[in-house]
Amino acid sequence: MATRVLQLSVYLIGKNNVGDAAGTLGFADELLALVACPFWGLLSDRIGFRLVIVMGYAIIAASLFVLVQATNVYPQLLLGRLFFSLGASCASTMVTAILPSMVSKTRSTAGQRQSTDSSAQTLVRTSQDPRHAHLSGFVGLFTGFGALLALGAFLPIPNRLQRLGMTPEKALADTYYIVAATAVVVALACYCGFRATSINSSERSHDSASTQSVTQRTMNTLSYIPTVLKLGITQPSLGLGFLASFVARSSSIGITLFIPLYVNASLCGKPASGVEDVKAHCQEAYLMAAQLSGVSQVFALVFAPVFGYFPLRHRYFNIPLTVATLSGATGYILFARMHTSKMTPSSLAIMALLGVSQIGTIVHSLSLVSSFVTEEKRTAKDAGTYDAVNGADDDHEETTQLLDSDNNHSAFETHEHLKGTIAGVYSFAGSLAILILTKLGGVLFDRLGAEAPFYLLCLFNLILLVAVVTCGVLELYAKIPRSRG
Repeated sequence: MATRVLQLSVYLIGKNNVGDAAGTLGFADELLALVACPFWGLLSDRIGFRLVIVMGYAIIAASLFVLVQATNVYPQLLLGRLFFSLGASCASTMVTAILPSMVSKTRSTAGQRQSTDSSAQTLVRTSQDPRHAHLSGFVGLFTGFGALLALGAFLPIPNRLQRLGMTPEKALADTYYIVAATAVVVALACYCGFRATSINSSERSHDSASTQSVTQRTMNTLSYIPTVLKLGITQPSLGLGFLASFVARSSSIGITLFIPLYVNASLCGKPASGVEDVKAHCQEAYLMAAQLSGVSQVFALVFAPVFGYFPLRHRYFNIPLTVATLSGATGYILFARMHTSKMTPSSLAIMALLGVSQIGTIVHSLSLVSSFVTEEKRTAKDAGTYDAVNGADDDHEETTQLLDSDNNHSAFETHEHLKGTIAGVYSFAGSLAILILTKLGGVLFDRLGAEAPFYLLCLFNLILLVAVVTCGVLELYAKIPRSRG
């Protein structure tokens, strides 16, 4: 999409100012996404995600049609790009919001256990359902398939139409119409498909909406954002999910944006004015960057189901996320120190590490968020069995099963009424990562060298690694008094 918008801007203003136009359009896109993602999450918490996801794809289809009608970059192409960003942010946010519902409506209570949070005096029943990771793995897998579909099917359409005798402008316009029609088909599929299931009903908040005014309901819904932000700070699993989203999206930009710039600077010795300039004057750099990025995406595609197979956590420590962050930190350091003019086994290994890191953080950030949403807890005073559980350890499965009887199950509450808002904040973290890395990474690239952005990406991965290990150590420490009791 971004490539075709850039191509459209060439037809509108020529090649002289394309870089400035592309930068402005991309920055405005992500800036709007920062606001749009939480908005779509709040709206889905109020009306349900089925209507929201249909709206998102309908907006995408309409924006593609509008973009073709643009006759200038400012304001027409800019507004069309913002319109597209509005729909795209909706689609990405709803993917995260849908996952918990797919698990929570059908999950089994087998294998669940209760633990005590001494600081909040609550009983927590944490879902260890591996389907959180499994579904997230499928999301990562089909995201890769979607990228392959875009590259293999949609991207070549203009060239194929030109070979049939169309002008470049006409071929590009028809390509937009084809993709818009595809978005309409997806919207209809979501409308019909979710309607046929039981997981898409419009789930309301715990407030009695029928007895409240529109203003009261709106204010209650808006209060979800500070609630989720507070949970992100006080609940380690949710905070890790948000931080992993930040790292995952920054890794995506590092691979797609800064690797081509780095290779071009290394092989050509000077910055290129654009993609066409790289193709014309440094074909070797262009081909090598494409090969490196392709290797990374192939490994990401292969390892998506592998990470989905692993359970969300291994007792106290999130082993898969630890592996992903270690791979990222190691890979970016090695890539920044890699000086080669051709593909070698070492460069392939480095790109494999980057691909594994990217897909690992994507899959398990989704798993963490989805698991938190379906986590069940109740207050001790409502449970009536706090003392019995307080002295129990992990070996008392019979006691746990007794406490999970039907008469007590209704006392448990989840965060499902916040799942849309949580998904919005999750996507917000990713959009924030893109803005920070593109701006800060670009400045570091110009002032410190082509390898500087990769040191920054290594730092992001190390911060996430420290957070994962710290949360594991704190949880292990909290379990020690119980195991001795």
